[in-house]
Amino acid sequence: MPPEHDHEPRWNIIDKLYNKVDKALDKAFIDNKCSFLEVEITMLMVKEKLSQQKHELYNMYLESKENDKKGDDEEVKPDAPEHLYK
Repeated sequence: MPPEHDHEPRWNIIDKLYNKVDKALDKAFIDNKCSFLEVEITMLMVKEKLSQQKHELYNMYLESKENDKKGDDEEVKPDAPEHLYK
């Protein structure tokens, strides 16, 4: 049986990030006079970036599983791409 993983979100970090995004949105509406459409497009771009990062991580996971199946004696740990967390 595989070990149990704790997948509880770190709500304190989520709250901090939300507050930063909320302040940025307020600034966009007030200082830059952004329209709702402009903010929606921005949020869509952020969502797309998150989706791309998830796909990259999943591909790395699949490569790792494939290397494990080959029976390599060496442990293969691919590094995350430099641009992944930017």
